[in-house]
Amino acid sequence: MLKEASSSCALGKISLTLAVAVALISAALIVRSYMPCPFGDEWFFIDAIARGSGPSSWQWLWSQHNEHRLVITRLLVWLDLSAFHGNNVSLFVGTYLILTVHWAAICYALERFTDFPAPLKRTLQGLFGFCIFHPNQSENLTWAFQVSFVLAFAIATMALLAATFLRQMRWPRLATLGVAVAPILAAMNVAGGLLIGPVVLGLALIRRFRIRLIATVLVCFALSAGAYLWHLNPPDASYPPVRALADPKGIFVYVLTYFGASWTRLLPHKERITALLSIICFTVIAVRSVRKKGRTTDFEWFCIGECSLMLAVSVATALGRLKFGVGQAFASRYQTPAMLYWAALGSLVLITVWRSRLAKFRLAQTVLVLIMFLSMLTFFRMWSITITRADSLQRACAALIKGSDDKQTAKTLGALDAGIEPGAALLRKTWSGMPVRSDEQKGIQH
Repeated sequence: MLKEASSSCALGKISLTLAVAVALISAALIVRSYMPCPFGDEWFFIDAIARGSGPSSWQWLWSQHNEHRLVITRLLVWLDLSAFHGNNVSLFVGTYLILTVHWAAICYALERFTDFPAPLKRTLQGLFGFCIFHPNQSENLTWAFQVSFVLAFAIATMALLAATFLRQMRWPRLATLGVAVAPILAAMNVAGGLLIGPVVLGLALIRRFRIRLIATVLVCFALSAGAYLWHLNPPDASYPPVRALADPKGIFVYVLTYFGASWTRLLPHKERITALLSIICFTVIAVRSVRKKGRTTDFEWFCIGECSLMLAVSVATALGRLKFGVGQAFASRYQTPAMLYWAALGSLVLITVWRSRLAKFRLAQTVLVLIMFLSMLTFFRMWSITITRADSLQRACAALIKGSDDKQTAKTLGALDAGIEPGAALLRKTWSGMPVRSDEQKGIQH
């Protein structure tokens, strides 16, 4: 028995060590892929700033970008340009810090608020760290603009942790306020952040939380969601999101692809069936948890909330992106929420095995560590593909720095159809170390 306990402790520490290794690999990927130039949608904001927009313009901050209101994203891009020389370093550092704080919050909750034995704690901490830093989300690690996408899901996790462990919080009123404003804060990065509200309310009702919490979250959510959605128009008037509802099969396949993409390199051509089985597994665990609320721990409720939120986000994404085909769900940027789903579901399975079949828990840990090792073997191919793309972007960025703004450079950097001016001129001036006043920004376009 003592030998089994020692073996279980060792497996927990191994999973935690693998998580740290993945975190270091992701840091190395960020550094190796770094380029100072904007890419894709970031050009919209650089161009607007070059034409005189800034934090003093609420109309610009609150304006619609696709189906989002990217207030925080705009502020972060403006801050990088104004205070950090516009070289994207602050955005990449911010991305990594957000991931680190995200993982630290979950580790803290497990350590401080749960009574799980040490082997289970270490295993769960390792699983979440492995998934939070996983290079599957390479687009979010190598594209500075995606800092706000990562931030939105960190806010979601913080809100769910605060809601599920509210009774153990030192300052419950402050935690309640944080939960109440989390949907709008997350939505200022990604519109799907609004879904935090319904998920938290669902958990609060199931667990019969105090009416004050429910009322506070409900009122704040109603007001903020109303303000957010007021005059929010479909990006493509010919294909509004509600039109996707006419294709429920397409939405279902999109959702399966969204989560199945996490397994593409391990289980090629088996991604969707894997995702389908996981959803069935989650449904069974969630229903049993509701029926046996007395035995369900706060951390399990957190994991149920996390899985529910990621499923809701995937459906919302399908409504807006199904017009591009279900293959669009393979985009690596969606792996941030997808990997959180797998971490939360894996945690639920591990806790279930630990509680009901303690003798099998060590086997479950062994299977998890094996999957982690196999997943890490796929990093070589992932690294090669990401670096090849990064090298192409770095060459285009070098050309831009030298003064080239031809169509090929603009196309490689994903710039606006109208070209990369006046944004490129503003960047060159910023990179040269010359101060740029707001009145000069307005004149750059001329």
